[in-house]
Amino acid sequence: MPKVRIIALLCFFCLLPYAAPAADDPPIPKVEPGIPLSLRGALVRGIEKNLDLKMVQVEIPASQERVTIEQAQFDPSLDASVGSREDRMPSTSIVYWGDHEKLGVNQATVGVSKRFETGLQSRIGVETQGIDNSAVTTEVNPAYRTYLVLDLTQPLLRGAGSESNTANLRISRQQEKQTRFQFLNQAQRLSNKVERTYYLLSLAHEILRHRIESRHLAQGLLGGNRRKFKAGVVPITEVQEAQTAVASRDEKIILAQQQMETVSNQLKDLLEVRSGDPLYMSTIRPQELAGPRQPFPDLPQAMGVALKHRPDLLRQKVEMDKLDIRLAYLDNQRLPRVDLAASLAVNGLAGTETGVGSAAGNPYGGGYADSWNSMADGDGYNWFVGLKLSYPLGNREANSRYRVAGWQRKRALYHLKRLEGTTETELKNALVTLRRSLERVRVAERFQQLAETNLSQEMRRLDEGLTDTFRILDFQNSVIEARIRKALALTDLNQGLADLHLAMGDNLTRFKIIPKMNPEDKVNAR
Repeated sequence: MPKVRIIALLCFFCLLPYAAPAADDPPIPKVEPGIPLSLRGALVRGIEKNLDLKMVQVEIPASQERVTIEQAQFDPSLDASVGSREDRMPSTSIVYWGDHEKLGVNQATVGVSKRFETGLQSRIGVETQGIDNSAVTTEVNPAYRTYLVLDLTQPLLRGAGSESNTANLRISRQQEKQTRFQFLNQAQRLSNKVERTYYLLSLAHEILRHRIESRHLAQGLLGGNRRKFKAGVVPITEVQEAQTAVASRDEKIILAQQQMETVSNQLKDLLEVRSGDPLYMSTIRPQELAGPRQPFPDLPQAMGVALKHRPDLLRQKVEMDKLDIRLAYLDNQRLPRVDLAASLAVNGLAGTETGVGSAAGNPYGGGYADSWNSMADGDGYNWFVGLKLSYPLGNREANSRYRVAGWQRKRALYHLKRLEGTTETELKNALVTLRRSLERVRVAERFQQLAETNLSQEMRRLDEGLTDTFRILDFQNSVIEARIRKALALTDLNQGLADLHLAMGDNLTRFKIIPKMNPEDKVNAR
């Protein structure tokens, strides 16, 4: 008998905690409201701030400078020189009484050269000399000579024509286009990452709300069981089971918070949210997930849009154009080098008469300025016209370079076809995800309705004392899991739609966002 009383006392003291007031239970975790951020706002910010995208963006002005470099090959070039020299040579002349002849020359030249797109190389220049010659045979000393010279060289086969001489310029322009398409492709892929992460964050918030609701349901059941236990209606195990459910659901809330904060940080990283930003220490609060009634095209329509707008496809088509230019250039380089060269010059002379020569005097006496007048009168001239031929025997290097370029073009064509095939597969998979996600949403909605009906019926049975806590908790879990499944299906649906528009190449224009090519410009978000 004493043993029975001891056991009864122990049971009494063990049951005291369960009869304690509900205020002793841990409070429901509070969730920070966060700072609201729309999906479009996140996309605009990502394109404006993301450093990975900026690294690609700065290649655009660099490629523009490369075009300028190639254009500069046809700019005029100024050259000038000035110098003096002196020669002192032992004399062998029988009419010169000195032991040495001395020659001093002061010379200056200035000219302008230009290369034309046809391949023509031209230079026009002026050369002037002042000559001091001690030999007695010269009739003017010092003498002044001035020349005006025009030199022209025009390739006739290799290197002839604008197609050959502007090849590098046209290639650099194609490379600039490629850089723009590369930036647009990177911007679209970044936007897809931002959009998918944004949907994951919306899902995390949705799951957290459902986990908190689940905790509320368990807490309400616990409160009811405590009152029934006090009234002697239910055993203590009903209270214990409800308490265990509350603790379990508290853990799920913490896990949901952890997931939400992790995804929020991932989105912040894509948006370059750093210290000092209002979003830095806060959780981003996204919009709710869009519903299932969102239009999307079929495969033929999507493929047609992709072929016109996907930047990686457009970039590869530009690569084909670039290789066509190079192939034509290298074909020209297999020809012999035949250049037509021409030169025309007029010259003038003036100087101080030495008394040597005819008794009538030298007609070119005068000062330095008279040498320019003499040149203008055309007293002296010279011209030259000729052909120059050069051709490496066998021409193996040029032929091999041409064949290599041909294989590169074929490889680029294969790459283009492969991209088109990959694009079609991406579109198919995105459409599969969309259709199956829609089916899952419908099933989840039906499952949710049934679970909510079952819970409602079971709660009425609980009021009548016809069921227990275990079954109520199970039905509560079914309702919450059904809602989470629907949220998961909606997330996959929205991500599938994001992937579809990425594969189509219009995921930015879909939100009326036009990224600017200049790093200093702002994104155009109409």
